[in-house]
Amino acid sequence: MSLSSIDIAKVKRLSLREAKLPAKQETPVELITAPQSLSEEQIAYTTMVTKYPLLEALVSSLDLVYNKTEKREKIKPQPIDINKLRKITERVLSRNTSYTKEEVINRIQQSTKVERDRAERGFILMVEAGIIETANQELYCLGGSTPF
Repeated sequence: MSLSSIDIAKVKRLSLREAKLPAKQETPVELITAPQSLSEEQIAYTTMVTKYPLLEALVSSLDLVYNKTEKREKIKPQPIDINKLRKITERVLSRNTSYTKEEVINRIQQSTKVERDRAERGFILMVEAGIIETANQELYCLGGSTPF
């Protein structure tokens, strides 16, 4: 085999001056938004849906979930009817008898047939209104009575 003799100086050199790069194509930039924190209701709902998938179908078919939070904010608490609260207290508690907080709550719950948390709220309202007075730190009695 023979080596061919090529004179490099006589060969035409390629230039990149004629070569052009393709035009840049700008890709649209997607904005990344931070996820908004879920409310307690949404967290509870998603937890229940993961446990019970049929719940989602039931809620959507019966339109059970009320998602209008702005309407909830417009609802104002109703004023407390002190006379009605006093009548309930007199029906539940005996005069001249002292009760512990638990006894009062249990008696409210049994007499009015309400849930425990509602009875606790009623107890707090009765104390705040002065219908129930504290005999000492642990005992409560009907206002204006003498506990034994």
